[in-house]
Amino acid sequence: MLINTGNNLSNFLRLPKAPTRTLRSKYVSSNETRPLGYLVSTPKALRILFTHKIRDARVQHLLAQSACILLALIGAGICGFFLVPTFWAVGAFAPAIFLFALFLSIGAGDLFLKFALEDKGFFEMATKSHALSVFEDEDQSLPQPGC
Repeated sequence: MLINTGNNLSNFLRLPKAPTRTLRSKYVSSNETRPLGYLVSTPKALRILFTHKIRDARVQHLLAQSACILLALIGAGICGFFLVPTFWAVGAFAPAIFLFALFLSIGAGDLFLKFALEDKGFFEMATKSHALSVFEDEDQSLPQPGC
């Protein structure tokens, strides 16, 4: 998941004094105020969230919300298989499960990035485990702040 955050978060986030290796083999140094991009590996992010931040209310809310939505989808799928032809039920159930996984991935990545920006120790752990990558955002197709 790629999140363009602009200058606001790059000013908030203080990178280490030494340059950090990024995805494109370039360096991000602490004295630059260029827009930063963040790439979150969702499977690793979920593992770290459930291991280290499971007691946080935001993670518990995400987990409870996801469980309720998944149970509702499974219940609707079971009812759909009994009430409509199988082709229609599969045609509705498969995209619904895909959208559920997509929204869970986006929500977990967003929550993971919030934790990383709040806590420097969590940020260091996330970058060392390659669950979070920080790089300069060189894509000028998006509107840039201050232009």
